[in-house]
Amino acid sequence: MDIQNIKLDLIKWLADMHDPKVIMSFLLLRKEVEEMEIKGELKQMTKEELVARAIASNHAIEKGDLHDVDKLAKEYL
Repeated sequence: MDIQNIKLDLIKWLADMHDPKVIMSFLLLRKEVEEMEIKGELKQMTKEELVARAIASNHAIEKGDLHDVDKLAKEYL
């Protein structure tokens, strides 16, 4: 499952959620992320940074240094 499908699945799940505690948890998470963005802890990449990251990712793929998203989700969630 790619990241876009994971996000869509999460949106669908959240849309059907009726537990106020879970919804409040998401609101708190959103607030924390927004505060981190304001402080510069989560800053947007420049074009150069994005290109460099893409090149590094392509090299990693060529070397076979891949990680399955589903496997990572099971390990970290």
